[in-house]
Amino acid sequence: MKMSDFFRIGFINLWRRKTRTALTALSMTIGVMCIIVLISIGIGFEQAYRENVESMGSLTKIDVTPPSETIRKQKTALLNDRAVGAFGKLNGVEAVTPVVQSAAYLKSGKYVNMVKLYGINLATAESFLLVPTQGELPSAGLRMRPELMLTDDVGEGFADPAKDWEVAADAQGHPLIDPLHSNIKLTFDYSNLTGSQKEGEDGRAVPGGIFYPLRATGICSSLNHTFSTSAFLDRERLEEWMEANKSFVNTKSEERKEQEKATGKIYDLVWVKVKDVNNVQNVAKVIQDAGFSTYSLNDMLESVRKQSRQIQGMLGAIGAVAMLVSAICVANTMMMSINERTREVGVLKVLGTELADITMLFLAEALIVGLLGGLTGLALSYILRGLIPVFFGGMDVRSVIPFWLAIVGVLFSGVVALLSALLPAVKAMKISPNEAIRAE
Repeated sequence: MKMSDFFRIGFINLWRRKTRTALTALSMTIGVMCIIVLISIGIGFEQAYRENVESMGSLTKIDVTPPSETIRKQKTALLNDRAVGAFGKLNGVEAVTPVVQSAAYLKSGKYVNMVKLYGINLATAESFLLVPTQGELPSAGLRMRPELMLTDDVGEGFADPAKDWEVAADAQGHPLIDPLHSNIKLTFDYSNLTGSQKEGEDGRAVPGGIFYPLRATGICSSLNHTFSTSAFLDRERLEEWMEANKSFVNTKSEERKEQEKATGKIYDLVWVKVKDVNNVQNVAKVIQDAGFSTYSLNDMLESVRKQSRQIQGMLGAIGAVAMLVSAICVANTMMMSINERTREVGVLKVLGTELADITMLFLAEALIVGLLGGLTGLALSYILRGLIPVFFGGMDVRSVIPFWLAIVGVLFSGVVALLSALLPAVKAMKISPNEAIRAE
């Protein structure tokens, strides 16, 4: 017999027992729906957390810092220009930049704001998602006329120190300071903001520090507060400022300076941008093996993936219980069908039908029931996916059904139905023709 004959006969036999077929398919529908929906909720949990992590910055960015004390005793790893060059040559790395950091104060009229300065290689800014939403990227600028790119929350942070740090905003709450179109000065000395002065070498009162008139060239995102109230500029320019204002910023120790004379400039932080998110852990492992410490948002995502797999496994196990009940229903239905059709089986054997064909007849019926139940369960899963946000309106619960889950769900229902019908089908194959013909 051809395969098409098995399915044609199977459809005819199932149609003769429409109610029983419908109830059996319904049990399979519920099992498939439970598995697909429960696993899809676990996938949705991982997706929601991934989106939250991505809003904090790039998943392909690695922060590299000097080795910890424990590692430093075992390995001599210096985060210098040589190491930066080596990072850039690693397979899969897109961009690398040393990072210099310092705190400073911005002043516009009577209003003051504190910012964190990041000195980077500006050519790599776009690789690290530091893209201006307004204006343009800064250039190196001049030492006395620096160029910076500010985050979009800097304008909201200006306040009046003379009025108990009252925020600079109008009656509607809109910031009074527009960084791109306001005269802003920068200083590292807080006393400059209050007008305090100190005694100079000749005894005259002089300002405590230097004021730098700024040119803000662009505004970029704070990446979900990852870079709250921050400014980005050329690294070498920031290093010049810090050297000129070493009385007001954290400077290098004498031991560090002596070490740099022998080994070259040493950095406290280096950013590494990896091309593919799937390669981040591999690159981080290579850097760690070299003796450095690393951190990436991808590390957070990896831990969540492990939790997500556990959740999906638990939810899938719950769905499997429903599927087991469905399998028992299929097995029971096929057993009843064989008992009712004992004479039919005997006639087929007397006519010379092969035993394998008899088995295939019952397996084809089970497969049809399984696939019908699987397809119906998949359709209901998509309907339920749209209703879940309604049922859990106050919670970020979502159902995500990827293509592979839909296919596996339907195929799984077919396989379960076949396995459930295997024992009854084998029983049909062993029925004696004489006994079958004499059966009522």
